[in-house]
This record gives sequence, C-alpha cells and structure tokens, in this order.
Amino acid sequence: MLDSCNGSWPVCNQTASCFIGNESYIQGRFPGQGKIIVRLDEPSEVKVSFFFDNISAVGSLTSIVWYETGCKASTRADVEGQTVATESNSTGVFERSANLLENDEHLISFKSDLEATYLMKVEVTPTVF
Repeated sequence: MLDSCNGSWPVCNQTASCFIGNESYIQGRFPGQGKIIVRLDEPSEVKVSFFFDNISAVGSLTSIVWYETGCKASTRADVEGQTVATESNSTGVFERSANLLENDEHLISFKSDLEATYLMKVEVTPTVF
C-alpha cells in the first residue's frame, strides 16, 4: 500500500513524514532526502530497499542511517553512487539492512545525490538470539 508520507511525526528531536511497515511503501525522487519511522515489537533486522526508475545520473553517495530508540546509537551505510547504480541495474533493487535491538519507534533517514525516481520499502525480520 502506497503511503503518501506527508505527515509530521516527532522522533529524536526531529520530524519524520510517516511510519512504514512490511505492508507499505513510499515513493519519491532523488536527489533529496527523507525520514521515516519503523515500529518494532522485538529486536529485528530492518532492510531498506529502493526500486529505482530512470536513473539519469549515479551521483557520488547514497546514505542510509538506522537509529536506535531515542537516537542514542545508529548504524550507517554510505554507498558510492556507481555501486548503487550497478546493484540496482543487476538485481532491480538497491538494499541495505541493519539490526535494531530495542522495541519501540526507530528513525531511519536516507539521502542521495543520485538522479532517479524510486519506490522504497522496509522489511522487518525478527532476529533470534
């Protein structure tokens, strides 16, 4: 289900535009940036996937940052533009994941100078310890 992602939700002294879960996705355009919230009920791997359309320039860097609750810790993935384009062209999707440990709301921010339109989704998979 497409989420218009035009809300304003407080998280980590910032605002995010929507909550995303396994059943929803957003669309947008790079270059640019965005912030979403994912709610977890247990420690989970959170995979962020971008499906690009019409990549007209690869840019230099795409970054995704997953924050623990309260933004007291984070995991960051910085990927060179050519790598993003190559992975997207070969598999149809560019994706990265991080393990988040706390049960609550987590901010995920992303930005890129790549030029393209995209659909973005998250996949939450509980981790077993």
